[in-house]
Amino acid sequence: MALVGCSGLLGDIIGQTVAAQPDLDVVAELASPGREGTLPEVDADIVVWNNADEEIIAQWLAGPSRRVPRVLATLVDGQQAALWELTPHRTELGALSPDTLIQTIHDTGAAPS
Repeated sequence: MALVGCSGLLGDIIGQTVAAQPDLDVVAELASPGREGTLPEVDADIVVWNNADEEIIAQWLAGPSRRVPRVLATLVDGQQAALWELTPHRTELGALSPDTLIQTIHDTGAAPS
């Protein structure tokens, strides 16, 4: 998995929650992209994008990348979350909690079996 924009209090909580799971590997930690949405291609099954701008996620997923991971986006300062899938497809997740974060990552198949 890759973590994007995981800074500040919510970013720390996300990072610590993921790090506490022995079956999850973080392969990249990236700063949030600017309004232009530039983010390098990442070799990850899922991207956890903190405080995401959904327009930028849609642009990034529609870009020329050879690999398009799922994106778990935290929204509205962590009050909401959404999962963007390969198509791209958005799934409303509701309020984000550490349990919801880990369960969503596991449900996407990002955790090794």
